Amino acid sequence: MELRDLCGGPPAVILNKESTVMDAIAAMVENKTRCVVIDREDTGDAYGLLTITDIIEDVIARGLEPLKLKAADIESKPLIASNNLDLGVRWVAKKMANEEVSQLAIFEGEDLKCIVSDVDILKAFAKKLKGKDSSEEEEK
Repeated sequence: MELRDLCGGPPAVILNKESTVMDAIAAMVENKTRCVVIDREDTGDAYGLLTITDIIEDVIARGLEPLKLKAADIESKPLIASNNLDLGVRWVAKKMANEEVSQLAIFEGEDLKCIVSDVDILKAFAKKLKGKDSSEEEEK
């Protein structure tokens, strides 16, 4: 299984720099995702990422106001990314582990294609193991 096989889900949700943390929360709930991408100001800038964990640790646990705080103020930047769609899932997992991230931005050329998460990796691994298990059962 390759990275391209993990990119079948919805495209990444991208919010502009002026979006509040509350906008990010609403987008995550509406799109059933654990993160949103914060757009770059221009082509010389980098994309940022805001996760559920960022919101819980940096906003809610500290008693900050999500309606007033900009998402860009707590984003992780730059995104950890890959553009090698032929990369095996094992190497995607290794990159995420080495970078200590649970989401990886996937680009195709200049275009942000999707965000692959640690959950996507687990699902791919489980599917692979299930397929292996089924073929072993058939051999018996």
